[in-house]
Amino acid sequence: MASTYFGLLAEYETAEIPLESICTKYFSISFSVAKNRANNQQLPVPAYKAGTNKSPWLVSAADLAKYLDERKEQARREWEQMNRQHVA
Repeated sequence: MASTYFGLLAEYETAEIPLESICTKYFSISFSVAKNRANNQQLPVPAYKAGTNKSPWLVSAADLAKYLDERKEQARREWEQMNRQHVA
């Protein structure tokens, strides 16, 4: 997770990333949909507001890195399984 986490820190320059900055790239949904899902805690990572109700939705870079690493590992396992089947 370290390289993914540090990559996110370098890209977004913060450990608490605004949901608006990542919803399309990582979740393939609009910010409007992301806000609704965040409000119901239906995103693949926890989202929160650090201040008042008017504060922006945030996602922890650590949580996002863990999610991305899990997805990457899942894809690797599926790829390996498919390649074993084609070789056999």
